[in-house]
Amino acid sequence: MRCHHENTFEKLGFDQILIQAEKRALSAEGKAVVASLVPVKGYQQVWDELVRVNEFRELLMFGDPFPMNRLRSVGSTLEKAAIKGNWLGASELFDLLDWLRTIEAVKKYFKSREEKYPHLHQEVNPHPFNGNLVSAIEQVLDARGNVKDNASPALAKIRKEMSSGSKELRVVLNRVLRKAKENKWSEDQEITIRNDRLVIPVKAEAKNRISGFVQDVSQSGQTVFVEPAEALALNNRMKELQIKEQNEIIRILTELTAIIHAETEGLETFRYLMTRLDSWRARALLAVDLKAVLPVVNPDSKEHQLREAYYPLLLIKNFGVPKEDRQEVVPLDLNFSEENRIVVISGPNAGGKSVSLKTLGLLQIMLQAGFLVPVDERSEFRLFDSLFMDIGDEQSVESDLSTYTSHLFQLRKMGDRMTHNSLFLIDEFGSGTDPRMGGAIAEAFLNRFVRQGAYGIITTHYSNIKEYAELNEGTVNAAMQFDTKELKPTYKLLEGVPGRSYAFEIAKRVGVHYTILRLAKRLMGKKQLSSEALLRQLEQKNQESTRLLEENRQKEKHLNKLLKENERLNLELQKNRKKLIREAQQEARQLVKDANKRIEKTIREIREKNAEKNVTKKLRQELEASAPVVEPAIVEEPKPSAPKKQNGEEVPALEPLPGEVPQVGDFVKMQGNDSFGQIQELKGNRAVVAIGDLKVTTKLKQLVKIKPPNQEKKVRVSVARSKPLGSTRTELDIMGMRVEEALPAVEKFLDEALMGNLTYLRILHGKGSGALRDGVRNYLRDQGRVSKIKDASIEAGGSGWTVVELKN
Repeated sequence: MRCHHENTFEKLGFDQILIQAEKRALSAEGKAVVASLVPVKGYQQVWDELVRVNEFRELLMFGDPFPMNRLRSVGSTLEKAAIKGNWLGASELFDLLDWLRTIEAVKKYFKSREEKYPHLHQEVNPHPFNGNLVSAIEQVLDARGNVKDNASPALAKIRKEMSSGSKELRVVLNRVLRKAKENKWSEDQEITIRNDRLVIPVKAEAKNRISGFVQDVSQSGQTVFVEPAEALALNNRMKELQIKEQNEIIRILTELTAIIHAETEGLETFRYLMTRLDSWRARALLAVDLKAVLPVVNPDSKEHQLREAYYPLLLIKNFGVPKEDRQEVVPLDLNFSEENRIVVISGPNAGGKSVSLKTLGLLQIMLQAGFLVPVDERSEFRLFDSLFMDIGDEQSVESDLSTYTSHLFQLRKMGDRMTHNSLFLIDEFGSGTDPRMGGAIAEAFLNRFVRQGAYGIITTHYSNIKEYAELNEGTVNAAMQFDTKELKPTYKLLEGVPGRSYAFEIAKRVGVHYTILRLAKRLMGKKQLSSEALLRQLEQKNQESTRLLEENRQKEKHLNKLLKENERLNLELQKNRKKLIREAQQEARQLVKDANKRIEKTIREIREKNAEKNVTKKLRQELEASAPVVEPAIVEEPKPSAPKKQNGEEVPALEPLPGEVPQVGDFVKMQGNDSFGQIQELKGNRAVVAIGDLKVTTKLKQLVKIKPPNQEKKVRVSVARSKPLGSTRTELDIMGMRVEEALPAVEKFLDEALMGNLTYLRILHGKGSGALRDGVRNYLRDQGRVSKIKDASIEAGGSGWTVVELKN
């Protein structure tokens, strides 16, 4: 995108965006790339940059740590290595090694995350990386970047000789230094180095007492540094070894550089790639700080919509500021379409007109330069070929142009060059000269811009421009909202209505005398005052509409929050339900385990006591009273057509068969209610009836034989329930229920027990917090038909069960 004003970046604030992004780059090359970013007009080029920056943003916000916390600048190193015969120093190779390790880690990172970051993977993956370079450098340099002793056999031999020679030399020097201190010729405790030779410090007046060579003198002249004659040959040998060491190191580094030289073309490719990654990363970091996103970008669209758009420079001002001290930034909604390509913004001074204009311009430049923008992600951007603007005081002393002349020059340039793919920004349209003539010229230019099909924003105070926008297709009015009570701007843009200047209100607020205001109104004329009154009424209605819309928006947000909370609670409920089921299963397994232990104990005791009849009978009774079993039960599948329910399940319609005496296996129903079941056994004039997973003993004459329910609707399931062996006591499982759910089930359970002339009942509620147990027991205590309540025995479940004794 071509910017036709030389100060576009500075006036819109894009230079500050570049500075912020540049700070976040790691390498000098990356900073240079960021600093040189400019908006482009090609859709594919823009989109490719945006999607990669957006993937990096997602990576930084939601992904695993990215292995690029630093990035060495190796451009000069590679240029040096590209010249045949050159050798790189150890420090240069060490930086190169760190850079190569970063490349290796980055390739590995994206290789395992191809699906999450396909565009970044596509950039990194195609380039082959020679991992042998890392190994080659690691064989030469240690962890601190020094050449290793074993980098070559020759170097290892030289350094071994140097170590031995150094020890011998220090022995000689220490002997001489001890003698010097004994004779008060020296007060120093250490051997030192001067001119790359080991020497001892000696007082100046005693320098002739030691045979040797003076290598240096201290600044005060009080100390001389003497190389004793005994150390001369040894020092010479150490110097020769140092020269050999340096020559061998240069040979090793030259060979290593030759290996790198053969790979310089591929390494330059990676340097370009890593610089681009650094640039994308820097822009992504800025996007995270600005809460910027990737909006919809449609190059063929005639619409251009900003939703909840923020002016980035106002957001940047809040960087590093405590939350309570941050300046509030009001978002902007701005819509362009084929019918309304030019928005005319009016309203009071300092109301935010210029910021709205700059927001549009800066966000457009950022987007086309490959930056994510701080808008709602539903915003839709189109691309422009060129950007024109006329903002601020354009007076030019050098060209001898007044402010108004400069404005006219810019307007003429726009009229000559703009197309339907141009975006223009004009602040204080037509100002700087006589309002009547300036307004007329501005209206003529606006008419031309409309015919050219360009998109843009104009800010103005001129009534004729507002009227033009109201009456002509291609333009639309917008106003900066103003708080009439507080007489201060809200910085919210209202589309569809022209704005007022609020000159009289502001003048009254600052204390202008009412006589002056009265005269001013009379001078304005009735027509102008009437227009102002209509605008005031229209603005008030618009503000009320905006308020209602905002209330609806807040209610919608609250509703969405409630829906999310409801979904979360449902998930939590399912999670807790599964947990309770697991706990119940564990408790049931424990009961079975305890029962098996008791059976084994009983058998052992019977055997130990030689199976005495009375002992065996007693043990058997104890076992039957406590051992839980798992037995199958028939559960009726609900039938949709039957509205009645039994144990919470819908039951089929019951058709009685009068006159027939019920037998074992027949289906029967209880007289006086709709409970039905199947006769399991007959005991004289009583029958044992299986009702669902309960067994009830009742008088035979209270039963009526019925037609068998549809057997195809029955399913056989395994119902785990504790049943006292050899007795008719029944049990109710309410574990996992809330108290209000459990009490109706307990009430029905008591009714059925009394109907079946039962005396003892057991209710499984589990231990848990004890709330369910206490609620059930409090209910039972209020029932006149209950005579006794107690815990089950430890072997039979303890306090997780309630044993109920009914009155006869």
